[in-house]
Amino acid sequence: MSQDIEITQDVGPWHVLMRWAADADPASGPTRVLITPRPDVEPAATQGGVSSTVLRQVDFKKAGDQFRATRSADPEQQVTQDAEAEALRWLLGSEGISDAYLAFLAESYVRAVSRAAPNVTAYLAELTQKRPETIRGHLKEARKRDLLTTVPGKAGGQLTAKASEITNGEYLDRVTAHLMGEQH
Repeated sequence: MSQDIEITQDVGPWHVLMRWAADADPASGPTRVLITPRPDVEPAATQGGVSSTVLRQVDFKKAGDQFRATRSADPEQQVTQDAEAEALRWLLGSEGISDAYLAFLAESYVRAVSRAAPNVTAYLAELTQKRPETIRGHLKEARKRDLLTTVPGKAGGQLTAKASEITNGEYLDRVTAHLMGEQH
């Protein structure tokens, strides 16, 4: 069972504790929020109780950023990113801008968006060792080839059935074989 991650803030006379499961979706908010009087505060300062003004002052964005920073220290995540980078570079180098490369790029994009990565295009550009403008073009091509859906007005989308078939089929076996060969 994984350990919960707790982030705390002080808001006026109140102490705010926010809790996430360690394996929670990085884009999620806390599953528990506990607001208690700070021990060093006079009881009169909290006499009216927690008000909507206090709730509005809780900085959920900052707490979420702290949660993600705490979570990202996971060494397993780095191994996954290294393998992901190697797979993308290998596919692009061996096949060019093929459906397989675009499907795996789209999968990496969806995963990065769900992790709430701050700049997804820059992250993918770093993985592939390409320029962000190039990656934007590749993602546009993935959408054009029906490998990635669009979310109007914001980052995101989902893999299409066509892309899932590629990333879970024979190409996954080929990529895995390549990565295993790299490690021996």
